[in-house]
Amino acid sequence: KTDNPEIEKGVGTLYAYKVIDVNVNNDSHQPQSPVFKWAKSVAPWVSTNFEDYIDTGNDNAVTDAFLKLTENGDTIKAFVDKLANAIRKTGSTITLTPASYELSTYSPVGDSKAITLENIPLGAYLFLVEGGVRIYSPGFASVYPAYDEKTDKWVPASGDPIDVYMKSEEPSIDKTVEDYTYAVGQTVNYRLIVDVPDYPDNAVDRKFIIADYLSEGLTFNDDVRIYNYDGNAVNNNYKGNEITKSFEAYTFTEEKDHPAEGIAPSFARSFIGDYSSLAEKVIVEYSATVNEKAVVKVDAATDNKLDNKVYLIYNNNPYTEDGYREIPDEERVYTYGIQVTKTDNSDKEPKPLRGAEFNLEQADETVLEFIYDEEDDAYRLPLAAEITDDTVTKTTTLVTDSSGIIRIKGLDLGTYTLVETKAPDGYELPADPETVITLADDADDSGKPDGILNNDPDGNGTVETTVVNTKPGIIPVTGGVGTALFTIFGLLLMSGAVILVVTVSRRKSH
Repeated sequence: KTDNPEIEKGVGTLYAYKVIDVNVNNDSHQPQSPVFKWAKSVAPWVSTNFEDYIDTGNDNAVTDAFLKLTENGDTIKAFVDKLANAIRKTGSTITLTPASYELSTYSPVGDSKAITLENIPLGAYLFLVEGGVRIYSPGFASVYPAYDEKTDKWVPASGDPIDVYMKSEEPSIDKTVEDYTYAVGQTVNYRLIVDVPDYPDNAVDRKFIIADYLSEGLTFNDDVRIYNYDGNAVNNNYKGNEITKSFEAYTFTEEKDHPAEGIAPSFARSFIGDYSSLAEKVIVEYSATVNEKAVVKVDAATDNKLDNKVYLIYNNNPYTEDGYREIPDEERVYTYGIQVTKTDNSDKEPKPLRGAEFNLEQADETVLEFIYDEEDDAYRLPLAAEITDDTVTKTTTLVTDSSGIIRIKGLDLGTYTLVETKAPDGYELPADPETVITLADDADDSGKPDGILNNDPDGNGTVETTVVNTKPGIIPVTGGVGTALFTIFGLLLMSGAVILVVTVSRRKSH
């Protein structure tokens, strides 16, 4: 692990260990027998492990048995692998000081590409790469003298500069999910296809760890299954023989070793078997349940509590126990919500109405059952264990609060019908109590949903809808008690007038 930005880009440092010296006469500048000699600190190791390759009685000369090895044959490869192991092993008796070359300068780097080096002194070199993201098999190249008849001089036979070829690979990990949208209580099935690091023979440390981190909206179901990859498998599932038992639970011993900033993973599995039993890839399958914390809080694209990141951890410098590299891959799934606001029909400022009751139905007219989450002030679907738990309060009735609002979280995409079953006190039910709500999230350029609903201008994964109630009106009437009173009062007035006229007339007669 390193903070070096160049190494983070995938490059590293090439170390050249001079293991064979070229014997040149200091006076004549000619090669002198024995021309090739094992380096002083390398000779004892060669004598102990490959005695046919050294003549200890002739100044540690390199024998013909070694010089005649095929350049890219299995025999020379096995020798180079073991020598690399011996050089990098802690406490090694081989004390060579290597020349170092930053691969960010000596590019290109990659599969079967040459690393070009200049002004290399005569000799044979073992090359190792440390840092970076790639696993390099050790390289072996030599700069030996050859007589140039045109110039009558001894010159490097391979010329200058030289090209060093080192096989390398960068393991990769690919994560997929069956679907990208879920409701609370549903199961998310994950699949990983992971490259098996191709370590050289006799590597000191062959680290191969898969660590997975689920966000708080996902509950790991503890059901990891691992299979060898079979490219010829039927139905494109590519699953060969199951090798789950060859991976054991892994615990990071130090906080700094955690890939995700000191946070313990949901699970980690480390390979403990024989690498020869592994295919080039393995398939890892596991699942998680969307739980009550899976709710969009602020931004559906960044804060939906349903992230899942996995790390492939391997030793990119397999000749030491100190170096390892992590390659992450991430998938995100989404859940959605509905917010209902109940108001009166005031033209000026609609008044929020408390106490309205609703049901929410799916497209098949199934009335959904909910649990009220006081912490989030929202209704959510129950988890599987809660459905059969009589101690958990569940309801199909959704009630508006003092702000006239109902919040529903943890829904999958689809069409829902909101049905008003009871109007607030003093108000009447609408003629049509049903409101159809569609949760749709079209795929983005990557072909996946992005957590932002099509009819969600705020981008928070929640559709908002308003339902209005009115009060019953007053119907005008005729022939009621008010008219009779007016009629009686009018008749009384007319009778009084008649009496008054008669009385006045009689007085005038007298």
